[in-house]
Amino acid sequence: MLKKSKYTLLFVEDESMIRRIAISLLRPYFIDIYEASDGVEALDIYNEKKPDLIITDIEMPNMDGLTLCKEIRQEDKTTPILITTAYTSTDYLLEAVTLNLVRYLVKPMQEKELFEALRVSFEHISTNKQSTLINITKEYKYDTFNHTLIHNNEIVTITNYQHKLISILIKNQGRIVSYKEIESYVWYDKVMSSNALRSLVRDVRKLVGKESIENISKCGYRIHLNG
Repeated sequence: MLKKSKYTLLFVEDESMIRRIAISLLRPYFIDIYEASDGVEALDIYNEKKPDLIITDIEMPNMDGLTLCKEIRQEDKTTPILITTAYTSTDYLLEAVTLNLVRYLVKPMQEKELFEALRVSFEHISTNKQSTLINITKEYKYDTFNHTLIHNNEIVTITNYQHKLISILIKNQGRIVSYKEIESYVWYDKVMSSNALRSLVRDVRKLVGKESIENISKCGYRIHLNG
């Protein structure tokens, strides 16, 4: 039996009646549910609230569900996403696989299938949140769950931009994070100048050490973690 979680959900569906019924069904299992009627609204909520789980329809106005998933997956590879649709197109299925989605649920959703998908999602979230303290250096750690930088067991006060830069680099550790990805995540709806990015990286390096953040010319940045 599915138990109430301590997680938050973003539910995206353009048909208001379906959205109300589904949220009513799901509410007992989440501490909070955010709702959106299209992908554009959902992306704004995602960027502000950072929900633990996302359930989204595919066919929606303004921005469809797969486009929403692509936008989210540019900087977030781990948040579980469930896709709902009235269609069973092979193209949709293949694209869902490439976006690392947890489940592809065909409407009308069956409770048994939905709850099984939620169970798998909860396990996925729990596994990812077990190790939230990341060692950047021997002295500096970053708590990915509470979004705090810690130096010798003391929380370091840093700017929101600094938090976001550290966060996106850690989320994508092991690969180069492009300038475009950083601009989209850190500056969001503002324009990032090359000077602003260099200044931000310089300030973060002063905190965690120059060797921790590598610049790959004309490509982006990569973080090197201690252990």
